[in-house]
Amino acid sequence: MNIGSVFRANAAIVALMAFALQANSEQSADQQVLMGTNEASAYSAESVSKGQQGALVYVDCIFNRLPYRLKMQFQPWRRVQQEVRKGAVAGFFTAMPSPVFDQFARLSNPLVLEKWYWFSRTGTSSVADLKNIRTGAILGSHQQQWLEFNGVTDYLAAQDLPQLIKLLMAGRINVILADFNHFQQAAASLELSPDVYQSQFFRYVPLGVYFGHHFLEQNPRFFKQFNQQIPRCVPKGFALSKQEKSLIYDRLSKVVNHWLGHQLLQERLLWHKKQEPLSKAEIHSRDHTWRKAFAEGDFEPMLAMQDSKLAGFVSLWQNQEAYITELIITNRQGVNVAVAPYTSDYWQGDETKHIKGMALNVGQWWFDDVVYDQSTRRFQSQLSLPIDIDDERLGVITIGIDIEKALEGLEF
Repeated sequence: MNIGSVFRANAAIVALMAFALQANSEQSADQQVLMGTNEASAYSAESVSKGQQGALVYVDCIFNRLPYRLKMQFQPWRRVQQEVRKGAVAGFFTAMPSPVFDQFARLSNPLVLEKWYWFSRTGTSSVADLKNIRTGAILGSHQQQWLEFNGVTDYLAAQDLPQLIKLLMAGRINVILADFNHFQQAAASLELSPDVYQSQFFRYVPLGVYFGHHFLEQNPRFFKQFNQQIPRCVPKGFALSKQEKSLIYDRLSKVVNHWLGHQLLQERLLWHKKQEPLSKAEIHSRDHTWRKAFAEGDFEPMLAMQDSKLAGFVSLWQNQEAYITELIITNRQGVNVAVAPYTSDYWQGDETKHIKGMALNVGQWWFDDVVYDQSTRRFQSQLSLPIDIDDERLGVITIGIDIEKALEGLEF
């Protein structure tokens, strides 16, 4: 090869390398991403109890797994949003879903899940119409944003939650909208007796990171990469409090006991008892068939593996109760007897919901953690309890519930 050919070959290689570097510029480990937050928004309900800056820890963990360098700047909340709108800052956190923010930024999957309650003095009226009562909010808080988004302007602002609670106890405001754990901690710091205030569930709120459209246009793969790392850095959900479990039990137990005592359900489970046990090989074969059918959206094989009489029974039950999102009835081996809607697998025997359900005493319920379903934007949990007929355990029923609907209107 002559010198000219070598030169041209080397030039081609250099050009190719330059093109590759340009194509992967957004993957450069040296790329710095400037994020904004204010001190109040960087604290989650769960992390405050542990003495950690939760959202900051989560975001830092995620960026450590990405080919980007995180740089933080603390600014007043409105200033941060303006900087993102202009493209001077990549994003801000933590933030709740907002149609205002959606105009110039995109919200990530949740990093923090908060429980919002209305708090008032014991013996006062519950929240009915915010325009006819006086409420308070912490400056720069998500609650303040929610009030303003919903047209509530006549509120009293305070620097922190203990100050807001003092205003409540003094009668200067009627109610406070706050995260449940935050309020409990603030009330304890004031040595406030639980007897002097009451609470009413309002809603759960997912908080995430808003990334500006300017930044995402320049880094089109970033958003997906960020969301993919969230499960590795952020707790999946949170446990219901003892009081919440008790209230859900009180609301659901009468309905659940009614359906479990239904003659059709008992007759079919007794019939399935006679078909047991299935071999492990048969269970795995059916599970494989079910999973394949579910992935392909082919309902016929799944319907054939269910109890046809019970399938209609559980569908009717699930449709009649607004807070029930799914029903799964399994036999002692943990295989599906009847489900609504279809589950992703046939065998539940190795899953916590079945194992816990089989081990419970009669009358006990097991509650799984509350998780946020990004696709449906609902906060859901599963509860399991054993099914006993004539003092013999024949299976487990697992009930998926929309936690917000289940707790709606209940006072604590």
